[in-house]
Amino acid sequence: MIMRVQRILIVAFASVAVVGCGPRPAFSDAVQLNPSGWVAADTAVMRFHVEHPDHRHDLQIGLRHGEDYPFSNLFLFVKLEYPNGKTLLDTLECPLGATDGRWYGQGRGWIDHRVGYKKAVAFPIQGEYTLKVVHAMRLDPLPGVAELRFSLLDLTAP
Repeated sequence: MIMRVQRILIVAFASVAVVGCGPRPAFSDAVQLNPSGWVAADTAVMRFHVEHPDHRHDLQIGLRHGEDYPFSNLFLFVKLEYPNGKTLLDTLECPLGATDGRWYGQGRGWIDHRVGYKKAVAFPIQGEYTLKVVHAMRLDPLPGVAELRFSLLDLTAP
C-alpha cells in the first residue's frame, strides 16, 4: 500500500513539474527500480494509449539516481512497440554529470534528470503502445538508479 501511494505521488509530482515547463503531458508513468542494483534483465515496462494519430508528441525519459551513482552517464536500450506489432529499438545515452563531478540534474541525495528521447513524433496508429527500457551498462547489476520515468507530451493539443 505504501509503495502504491509513493508511486502515485511521484507520478503526480512529475506531471506537475512537466506541466509547468511546456506542453501538457498526454501520459506519464514511473517505474521503481531497486537502487541497490538494477539488473539488466529487469525491464521497465510502460504502456500508453494514443487517441490522436494526427498529433505530434515529444517523448521524455526521466530518472532518479543516488549521489553515489558510479558513472557520469547512463545508456538505455529503449524498445517502442506499436499496436500493429511493429517495434522500434533505440540506444539512448543519458548524460548525467560533468567531468568535474557535478551532476546535471536537480536534488540532493537523490538526483532527478529529464532527458529528451524523441521530438515531434507522430504515432501513425491509434491504440496502445508499449515502451520497454533496460539499462545497457557493463556493470550488472547497476547500482544507484532508483526510478525510471516516461512522459509523452502532446505538442498539438490546445
